[in-house]
Amino acid sequence: MVSKPSGGGSEALSLRHHLRSATAALHERVDAYFAQFLQQGDKGYERFLLSSASAILPLEDALDKAGVSAVLPDWDERSRSAALKSDLAELSLAPPVVDGVAGLPLPSDEAYLFGVLYVLEGSRLGARVISRELEQGQRAVPKRYLSHGEGKPLWQSFVKQLEASEASRSNPEMVIAGAHAAFGMFLPAVAEAPA
Repeated sequence: MVSKPSGGGSEALSLRHHLRSATAALHERVDAYFAQFLQQGDKGYERFLLSSASAILPLEDALDKAGVSAVLPDWDERSRSAALKSDLAELSLAPPVVDGVAGLPLPSDEAYLFGVLYVLEGSRLGARVISRELEQGQRAVPKRYLSHGEGKPLWQSFVKQLEASEASRSNPEMVIAGAHAAFGMFLPAVAEAPA
């Protein structure tokens, strides 16, 4: 288990911190890819949305098919596919068609699903930062995807559910595998985004 206190009186790393450490390099790579798009004006923002959709849409669809609502009962409140599709439609962009995506469908293993969810819920925090930067630059672009769930404690409630998951605490390697798979979806999606 990851989150039990160690014998020396100090607290062992929580599952969230263990995940953050195990995925830090992938997280940095994804952030660097997206940062390039966001510095390229309106066309770059379109590429950002298309790249996000190439990962988010198939991941959320796979989560639905894997029965994610049994793991995270408020999943319908968290899913951002509809918001992302609305932003794309406003820009007259069709959602990307992603064929033969590696790693999908997802196993219905609770620990693995929590790993995938960790990446998606964490990306919501990054979306807030991006949204604020766009506002400061006074960019008038659709931001339903970026602002989805704003004002709700979705990250905090997710972390509580992650840490309370016995399956995840008993098998942190499976949680990390799910997180790695989810981050991997963003990397090819970004690298292959249309110019």
